[in-house]
Amino acid sequence: MSSCGLLVCLLAVFQLGSRAQYAPDEVTHLPGMKFKPNYLQWSGYLQARPGVFLHYWFVTSQRDPVKDPLVLWLNGGPGCSSLDGFLSENGPFHVSDNGATLYENPSSWNKIANVLYIESPAGVGYSYSDDKKYATDDDQVSDDNYRALQSFFSKFPNFTKNEFFIFGESYGGIYAPTLSLRVATGAAKINFKGFSVGNGLSSFALNDQSLITLVTTTASLEKICGVI
Repeated sequence: MSSCGLLVCLLAVFQLGSRAQYAPDEVTHLPGMKFKPNYLQWSGYLQARPGVFLHYWFVTSQRDPVKDPLVLWLNGGPGCSSLDGFLSENGPFHVSDNGATLYENPSSWNKIANVLYIESPAGVGYSYSDDKKYATDDDQVSDDNYRALQSFFSKFPNFTKNEFFIFGESYGGIYAPTLSLRVATGAAKINFKGFSVGNGLSSFALNDQSLITLVTTTASLEKICGVI
């Protein structure tokens, strides 16, 4: 066998082997999908701690999964599923109004990034706890998300070298920075580069004060009431 032929065989074995590591969770068919995806996707569970499992959905980049960054997306609430962001905001496909078909999202974030969606905390969406005890706090959520990330990288080791970013919205203004602190100071080797929050909550007190300012200024009242 020529050296070129051997190289091709070795690459094929490597690719099949890397796919096999997380093949059990791979999504190969979705009812109502009318287009052929040019990316891979998986959906399953990540263990956060004994008896606590967080549901995830992971889609690879449509551009270059090897070199493009890995992004974690967290919706807020608390209690809002990150699948809301997946299916109606930045995911690769959305649900049609009739609820029967899926259509391609031309503005999907996985055009340029690998995107991981985690439903957090346990009790949200498909995430669950064996003991059915769902009372939690921000510190516990941060710890659970951090351990779930470690579970993710154990399941998808080929993505450990990708630049990693955390994004959140709404109560993700709490989830994203607290998890970022755990990642930045934790022992797990994660190529963490930063986090971002959109329309996020950081403080209930500051949020309430901003609402008062919004409705009591003349300019805001005029805009709200449709005067201008």
